[in-house]
Amino acid sequence: MAATSVQVERPTIEGLNDPLHFSNAVTIEGGKMVHLSGMLSPEGDLGAQLKGVYDKLKIGLAGCGASPSDVIRQRVFVVDLVPEHRELVLAAMGEFYEAARPASTLVGVAALIIAGALVEIDVTAAIDG
Repeated sequence: MAATSVQVERPTIEGLNDPLHFSNAVTIEGGKMVHLSGMLSPEGDLGAQLKGVYDKLKIGLAGCGASPSDVIRQRVFVVDLVPEHRELVLAAMGEFYEAARPASTLVGVAALIIAGALVEIDVTAAIDG
């Protein structure tokens, strides 16, 4: 089996909590970076849109030779974010990401560029070069 050129680590950092659904930090060495622009899926409620967005991200990642397990960073933007939305986001993340948890940010915004869109997510992945 060929050696891989990318090394991804998710260090536990003393003084920071160890979140269940994401990593506080992800480091990479070697390999190739994949940056996917924010994806939208403006049909249905927040749960349906999260599923649609993660489906599109999976397609985009595959098109670049990557998979959800290669994602090291995600940013989630939710319109009119309230604490109850966090559970929907975490459930969708749990279905999309398997064991590897990316560093993640959840941000509330007033609106997104497409009418009816409730969530936008962009990701960065690290793959063998």
